[in-house]
Amino acid sequence: MRVIAGSARSIRLQYPKGARIRPTTDRVRESLFASLGDEVVGSRFCDLYAGAGTVGIEALSRGAQSAVFVEKNRRCLEALHDNLENTHLVERATVVRGNLPACIKDVWQKSGPFGIVFADPPYADDPQPLLPVVAELMAGAGGLLLLQCDSRTDPDAAGLHLLRRQEFGDTVVMWYGL
Repeated sequence: MRVIAGSARSIRLQYPKGARIRPTTDRVRESLFASLGDEVVGSRFCDLYAGAGTVGIEALSRGAQSAVFVEKNRRCLEALHDNLENTHLVERATVVRGNLPACIKDVWQKSGPFGIVFADPPYADDPQPLLPVVAELMAGAGGLLLLQCDSRTDPDAAGLHLLRRQEFGDTVVMWYGL
């Protein structure tokens, strides 16, 4: 995996050995960021279930003002810190070790609001508990929630409106707004 575009273009990203993560592929990231276009520039970005930080690092590389990464796995956090150092993006990043969705309100109070929230929970986990919490937090500030999940998943948006659905084989990215 590598950073696709921007200030850190072509820099290879590390992944933790032994951690069971499913990184967002180049194809999905390329399509996602092409669709977002200039919305990323100057945005406050939040990468939930960040893993090694691939999506949030791509956002920073493409001009996001800042990014908050939330991850609970120690090995992923080590790789994430290394990736931020290697891409020279550490100054615009905040890394939070936390269990989602339990910690999202605290993250939002300390670092939010966010213009773009990207969530990529493990496919074995139900994304449903996260949606009403994010909807409540976004209610006052607006923004965009991008949920990456298994294409067979059809979560109840809980107050959010489905704006778009992008399918990539077994992966889908659901775009939600208020």
